[in-house]
Amino acid sequence: MSRLASARRMTLVCCAAVLAFAASTTFAQADDLNAQKQRADSAVAQAQSDVDASTEAMAAANAQVADAQAKVDAAQTALDSAQGVLDSAQADLAQARDLESQKAAELDQANQALTQAQAKEAEGQAKVDAQHDAIAEYARAIMQDNLPMVNVAALFNTSTTADLANRVQWSNTVLATNQVDLDHLRQLQADLAADRQASQVAQQQADQAKQAADAQVAVTQQAANKAQAATQAAQSARDSLQSALADRQTAQTAAQQALADAKDQLTAMQAEQTQVNAKIAEEARQAELARQAELARQAEAAKAAQAAQNKPQSPAKPPAANPAVSSAGLIWPVSGPITSPYGYRIHPVYGTTLFHDGLDIGVGCGTSIKAAAAGTVTDEYYSSGYGYRLFIDHGFVNGHHMVTAYNHMSGYAVNKGAYVAQGQTVGYVGSTGVSTGCHLHLMLWVDGTMTNVANYLP
Repeated sequence: MSRLASARRMTLVCCAAVLAFAASTTFAQADDLNAQKQRADSAVAQAQSDVDASTEAMAAANAQVADAQAKVDAAQTALDSAQGVLDSAQADLAQARDLESQKAAELDQANQALTQAQAKEAEGQAKVDAQHDAIAEYARAIMQDNLPMVNVAALFNTSTTADLANRVQWSNTVLATNQVDLDHLRQLQADLAADRQASQVAQQQADQAKQAADAQVAVTQQAANKAQAATQAAQSARDSLQSALADRQTAQTAAQQALADAKDQLTAMQAEQTQVNAKIAEEARQAELARQAELARQAEAAKAAQAAQNKPQSPAKPPAANPAVSSAGLIWPVSGPITSPYGYRIHPVYGTTLFHDGLDIGVGCGTSIKAAAAGTVTDEYYSSGYGYRLFIDHGFVNGHHMVTAYNHMSGYAVNKGAYVAQGQTVGYVGSTGVSTGCHLHLMLWVDGTMTNVANYLP
């Protein structure tokens, strides 16, 4: 057998060994990942149900909080309005009561003036009656004593001139005395008339004061009724506000519970990612060991082949450069704007500062996702946080072991275990898991360590 034939045979044996090693490694990885997928798939339905329920509960709770807040604001506005009406009604009532007290005082003064006028009138009447009685008594005395004035005709029944003179003198004396009493009677009657007039005026004033007081009482009652109605309306507004506050508290409690559930999902997602990181790191370590062993074996084979051929091996020609491929050997899986970079950020769902472990590229749902580099699909499953995921082990690219992951997908285009070429469609953009819209969440591990994929893209 010639040296050339021997070298060729050795090369074939080496290639067969390499293929056998690669196949055994691939099959072992496939068996392990298949077992993991079966375990993951068994929980997909429940996980999806939990995520959907938690997401819907969180959205519903937030909507209820917003609705409850709107009701609180409306109830507060109604209470402010009712309180304003109540304040105005109470002010009107206070003013009406002040006027009622004033009118009552005026009525009391008018009644006192009427009482005084009536007392004075009664006193004048008594004086007039007394004067009448005095004059009547005097007249009876004259009649009883047969005085010359008993009958005026007696003046003409005198027998002598002297007798007539005496009778005239007596008559003048009686008339003079009676005139004084009559004048006093007239004065008393005039005073009584004035007293009666004053009493009538006082009565009119008292009647007017009574009417004014009664009218003010009616006004005060109306103001009291209005104040009572305003008080009831304000109390009703307070009750409505308290009810709205209670509803808001209930809604906030529900929202907090939904947020707690979402944070539990986040914790589970972080735990899952920790396991994924550890698995990929171990895979990278094993791949590196296998690569070093293969490189050593290939070096020995090359030495043997070189020795057999007794001529130097020409180096392999590098592949032609592709402008769409980065220096790291990757291409963009989709074309779109970066909506969230790698690193710490305010999470759009949880509202807290969290580490964003990938690159978000905003594209429409259903857009084809291309493999960033050639490799083997090592896993695809549903995660409560990442939604539908797909992992590709690219092996060593430019001397570094690389694994990429595509998250929040709407569906797969290849099966687990398939070998894909760079740029081949592996899935479709979606918004599954904890997501706020259609996008691709792209992740990269280099030599087993998660890193910023943006630094490896063209």
